Amino acid sequence: MVEGYNFYASGRGAGWLAHQHGGLGVGGSSPLAPMLNFLIIIPVFNEEIVIRDLINTLKDYGLLQFSLFVDDGSTDKTKEILESEGARYISIGKNMGKGFAQRIGFLEALKSGADVIITMDGDLQHPPSLVFEFLRKLEQGFDIVIGTRWRELKEMPRDRYLSNRLTTLAISLLCKRRIEDSQSGYRAYKRGVIEEIDFKSNKFEAESEILIKALLKGKKVGYVNIPARYHDKLRSKINRFVDTLRFLKMYFGLVWKKS
Repeated sequence: MVEGYNFYASGRGAGWLAHQHGGLGVGGSSPLAPMLNFLIIIPVFNEEIVIRDLINTLKDYGLLQFSLFVDDGSTDKTKEILESEGARYISIGKNMGKGFAQRIGFLEALKSGADVIITMDGDLQHPPSLVFEFLRKLEQGFDIVIGTRWRELKEMPRDRYLSNRLTTLAISLLCKRRIEDSQSGYRAYKRGVIEEIDFKSNKFEAESEILIKALLKGKKVGYVNIPARYHDKLRSKINRFVDTLRFLKMYFGLVWKKS
C-alpha cells in the first residue's frame, strides 16, 4: 500500500524538525532553510512484537511521514499493524530477503525524488533519533554514512562479533580502505550512490555488496556512532552458516571481477 508520497520537508514538517534538532539546513544554515529531501526505508519481516513501538518512536520524532516500510512477506500481524497505525508500506507477496526488500524501497525512493535514502532495521536495534546525525554527516561531504557499533562491538553476541570482524576485515582488504562495522544496516546514502550501484544480492549480503561497489568507485564513507542494542524478545533472522556462504560467494565473485 503506497499512497500519495510527498517526501519534501515543507511547511510545518521542515520548520518543526529543524527547530527540534538544531537546524538541518544545507551547509548548516538557519533552521528555516530547506532540508534534505530524505526517505527512510525499513524492511520488515515478522516484527509484530516491536513494530508498533518503532512506529510510535518515529512519530515522536516527526519521522513517520518520511518513512516507508517494506513488508517482506510477513506471516504474522506485521502488515495489519502497519495499516492500523497509518504507516506507509509496500507489501511483498512472499519472503524474498532483506536485499530484495531494500531494492524495492530504493526504487520507490528514487521514483519519489528523494535526495537521501536512509536504511534502518525494523527490530528496534536502531534509534530513529540518530537520523539527524546521519543527515548532518552527509552535509559534510560524505556519500555514505554508516552507523558504527565499533565502540560497543563486545556487547554483541560472540558469533555476531566474529562475523562482523571477519567480514569487515575482508572488505577493508579488498577495497584498501579501513572500514568500520560493515554489517550495520543503519545507513544513509546520497541518491547518486543508489543510482550508480547495481547490486544483485537479495539476502543479508546485499549491504556488503553495495558497500564494496561504492568503495571501489571511490565513494566517501563517514560514520555515526550507534549503540549495540538487541531486543530480548527477538532472535536474529540471520542464518550464520547459509548467510556466510552467500557473503563468500558474493565477495569472491567481486574479487574475481576486480582481478
